[in-house]
Amino acid sequence: MNLNMGEAYIMNSPNTSVDDQMGADKLYREGLEFDTRTAQGVLTEDMPKQQTKTTVDPALMRMAEERDY
Repeated sequence: MNLNMGEAYIMNSPNTSVDDQMGADKLYREGLEFDTRTAQGVLTEDMPKQQTKTTVDPALMRMAEERDY
């Protein structure tokens, strides 16, 4: 598809319409370059999650209780 809007295209603009295909009917979809499915195995499994910190940090609760403003 030629997207170069040259002089010939501009001078011919009254003779064409916005509804013209302009090459859109010649487009095609290429095949996939790779398979998108994942193999089920150790690389796709989640690690067991262990909580390393408390849900709310105690320092945050101390700051919320401070009334020295």
